[in-house]
Amino acid sequence: MNIQLKAIIAFILFIVISNQVLAKRMQHNNDARPQRPSFASIDANADSNINVDEFSSHKLPFGDHQTVFDSIDSDNNGLISQEEFENHKPPRPPAKDLKGNRHD
Repeated sequence: MNIQLKAIIAFILFIVISNQVLAKRMQHNNDARPQRPSFASIDANADSNINVDEFSSHKLPFGDHQTVFDSIDSDNNGLISQEEFENHKPPRPPAKDLKGNRHD
């Protein structure tokens, strides 16, 4: 085999391996939990409370807005205070099996 052919094969192998590593990293990043927004970023009118309309304007990784809102609103007054927001632990996403399929 001549040197040029060996160099081309080595370059192709390098590209293939690099793409595999990049794909794995991207998959890992897609599985990572999204960042939780700050209280201030949700409290659009800056009244120190989040109402259901403000809360619903933000995307949730899973679950419906009303159910999640109700779980955070621990005193059931229809508003989320900063304390309620900070004390709430977000639910875990559904578990995945070995093939990456989610199970509820």
